[in-house]
Amino acid sequence: MSRKHSLTLSLVLMTSVLLVVGCDDNKESNARTFELDDPEFRQGLTYEKQHESRRALECFLRVIDSRKGAAESHLEAGRMYIDLKDPLPAIYHFNEYIRLKPTSDQSKIVRQMIKTAEKLYLEQIPGRPLEPDAVGTTDQYSQLQKLKSENERLKREVSELSRINKVSEAPLTPSASTTNSKTTSTGTKTTTTYVIKSGDSLSSISRKFYGTDQRKTEIYNANKTKIKNPTKLQVGVTIEIPQ
Repeated sequence: MSRKHSLTLSLVLMTSVLLVVGCDDNKESNARTFELDDPEFRQGLTYEKQHESRRALECFLRVIDSRKGAAESHLEAGRMYIDLKDPLPAIYHFNEYIRLKPTSDQSKIVRQMIKTAEKLYLEQIPGRPLEPDAVGTTDQYSQLQKLKSENERLKREVSELSRINKVSEAPLTPSASTTNSKTTSTGTKTTTTYVIKSGDSLSSISRKFYGTDQRKTEIYNANKTKIKNPTKLQVGVTIEIPQ
């Protein structure tokens, strides 16, 4: 083969490599551009600017449902859950963003947001385990680390929650499928009882009866004598559901 032909072949090979690399870069860039141009995503940003966190969240969750690898929507959904004081779903969506974009410029900030969400979750637990006089900074850090393992157990539940297209606080009537619940009436007072099943949590029970997990603390307060550990419910225990 002549020197001229060798040089030509080398140039062809180099051009092919550059084209392949360029295509990969463009593919990732285009994927992000397409997500940011999604009408639902842009509408979500509009609601966010108007401080309508719940409506913005609905938009971002719809983008996550319709697009694979919607990292930016996971990030925005996490922010909305923080605004709504619901830290567990926020932690899930922040972790999904880091999984999809581990080396992004914002990944360090998102990791800090996860820590903030974990602290918010601890503050919501009855008994306020993060009370400054109760434990020191080292103990708080230890509790946060224990929460990480708890978050893994709840990931399936949170994943299902994140796919609900409409988030509503309107109370729901317990469906016929809730076979372990019982309602009794005495005079003008109505009491609903529920038998705790495997996989139940205060959040899931609250959503089952009220359509939102914001009343989990209310359920716990009504059953303090029956629920020893609010983060680990005992299967088979019958509890009362406040009306």
